[in-house]
Amino acid sequence: QISRYRGETRGFRDCVQYRDTNTPRLAPIATLSLSLPSPTSAPPCRPRSHVVFLKTHKTGGSSLVNLLSRYGESRRLRFALPHRYQFGYPAPFRAERVRGFGPGARFDILCHHMRFHLAEVQRVMPNDSFYFSIVRDPGTLGESAFSYFRAAAPAFRNSPSLDAFLASPSRFFRPGIRGNHYARNLQWFDFGLPEPTNPEEIPKILARLERVFPLVLLAESFDESLVLLRHRLCWPRDSVDLFPHNSRGSHQVSPAQIQRLRAWNSLDWALYSHFNRTFWRQAEEFGLERLSREVAEIRRRRRFLAGKCLRGGGPVPAQAIPDGNLRPFQPPGGGKILGFALKEGLGEEERELCGRLAMPELPYKDLLERRQFGAQNGTAG
Repeated sequence: QISRYRGETRGFRDCVQYRDTNTPRLAPIATLSLSLPSPTSAPPCRPRSHVVFLKTHKTGGSSLVNLLSRYGESRRLRFALPHRYQFGYPAPFRAERVRGFGPGARFDILCHHMRFHLAEVQRVMPNDSFYFSIVRDPGTLGESAFSYFRAAAPAFRNSPSLDAFLASPSRFFRPGIRGNHYARNLQWFDFGLPEPTNPEEIPKILARLERVFPLVLLAESFDESLVLLRHRLCWPRDSVDLFPHNSRGSHQVSPAQIQRLRAWNSLDWALYSHFNRTFWRQAEEFGLERLSREVAEIRRRRRFLAGKCLRGGGPVPAQAIPDGNLRPFQPPGGGKILGFALKEGLGEEERELCGRLAMPELPYKDLLERRQFGAQNGTAG
């Protein structure tokens, strides 16, 4: 609910540009408007084409990768792509894991799974790149991770249930064992943050991180996040049209489970709490009433596109999707991931648009790679 964060707001124009990424605060300027005169002579904002998205796990990142893939593909931007599907994760990102990296290489968008390492990312991406990411309340992320990474994390695999795990996490969790990073403070891990030696270090670590990532989105306020992201990038309204990818349907988490998951993932809870505050501060500067109007428009467009494109108007089980290129990856031993089946009888242009909106991350990565390199996947990790 936007209203629970309601406070004094400031009105902006239809397109927003921000200051240098050294500061997370918004800086409105006068820009294009069809109905109101500009109060200053400042030029319209310019669309940003150099973007780094840190895709964190189980936070809605797959939907954002689809958005970035469509935007970049339609404008012939160059993607920094892994040789397979991740940049050597869970090892920290290294520039050499980018396909085609070398002297003179140029990349515009970096958005596939990695463990963040700023210095190595800066070797790949232009200096004016805009960095953003997304976080989720560990009280619900923990349940999703337990289901999705059951086979990958020994701490989860050896526990008969989430309740059993939460009753005595130390009975199942051993730090340093391969795969167990999925079982505790997963977002902190994905951001590549150091383990604090005392609680007083945490605010300093997060303040440094905020200087790198001037916008961190919230999974729980996904559509509001799309609005702020679109204006921060100065992208057109249709750039944030999307269908929610990698959903599992609804899963209830009890209040007791939420509290235990937050306590167990205390670093993630500190991370999430910090960026929840920065997000809503930016939302208030943007204007909450304006934000609400734009969210309504995003949802209206999504309903229209779903009705136009999708059989059943929404996500369906993978086995109900006849096109193999649209079937999402199913984790071994994990929850069943839903995808999208296109309506029959779509015209050629409609089928291409709808197909891109519905395409899961892995097939889309393959498509981008073929367009960029004219070849199938590489063989190095």
